[in-house]
Amino acid sequence: MDWIDELELRVGPPDAAMGTHALDLACWLRVDDDWCAQRERARALLEERRRDVLATTPATHDAAVELGALLDTWLVERHPEVVDDEHLLETDPLAAARRRVAEDLCLLTPSPAGWLLAAGAVCFPSYWALREKVGRPLLDVHQPVPGYAGPLATRVDRFLGRLRPGQAVWRRNWSIHDSADLYVPVHVDGGTSERWLRSELQTLLRLPASEAVVFTIRTQQVPLAALAGRPDRCAALAASLRAWSPAVRSYKGAAVGAAVLRWLDERS
Repeated sequence: MDWIDELELRVGPPDAAMGTHALDLACWLRVDDDWCAQRERARALLEERRRDVLATTPATHDAAVELGALLDTWLVERHPEVVDDEHLLETDPLAAARRRVAEDLCLLTPSPAGWLLAAGAVCFPSYWALREKVGRPLLDVHQPVPGYAGPLATRVDRFLGRLRPGQAVWRRNWSIHDSADLYVPVHVDGGTSERWLRSELQTLLRLPASEAVVFTIRTQQVPLAALAGRPDRCAALAASLRAWSPAVRSYKGAAVGAAVLRWLDERS
C-alpha cells in the first residue's frame, strides 16, 4: 500500500496545476500483487464488453503497434515473470497492448481543435464511458471535471505539445467508491456500507515514431478500513473530503457520508 503515501490530499478548490512529476521509465508500470489479477479481469472484459471498453481507428493503428512493441520490451527487461503470449490471439493492436498489462491505455493525438482522445482500451473506468469520449478534444472529455475548463485545459494541451519523445510524467487522483468493482462506467450504489479508497496512477509518455502520447491508467484500491493504522492519512483524507465542493462531490460519485467522516475522525 505504498501508493497511499503518494496521494495528494490537498484542501482547497481546483487550481491550474496538473500535479505531474518526472517519471523514470524504469518505473513506468507498477507491477504489484494485484497486477496479474487485474490483467486477467481486463482480458475478460475485452471479451465480454468489447464495444464498451475498446475504441480504435485506422489512424491510430501504427501508434498502437508501436505501443505494443514498447510494452514487450519493457516487460521482458524488467518483469519477465509476468510475460505471456496471450496477446498474440488478438487482431487489434491496441487491444493486444491492453492484454499485455494491468493498465488501461489511451492514445492522444493533436488536432486543430486541441489534443484528442483518439483511441482507448479502458476496462476500469471510474464514472465515465469510453464510447462517449473517444474522438473528442480533451476539453470535451474533461467537461465534467470541476475546474478543468479554462487555464488548466490550456496548460494540459501546451504540456502535451512540449512532451519530448521518450519523456514521461506521472500523477495520481483518488476517490471514494462504494464497491470493489473495477468496471464502473456509471455511479451505482453498491448497496453496502463498505467504502473503498480508489486511486489512478496515471502516466503520459510520447512515442518516438508515431509521436502520439500514451496515457496509462493503473487503478489501485483498498478498503477504507486499510487506513485504520494510518492516523496521518485518515486526518488528511477527512480534511480533504470536507473541503469538497458540491460539484466535486457530484463528479466523484458522492460515496461519502457522515459515517465515513466519523470513521476517519475516530482514527485520526
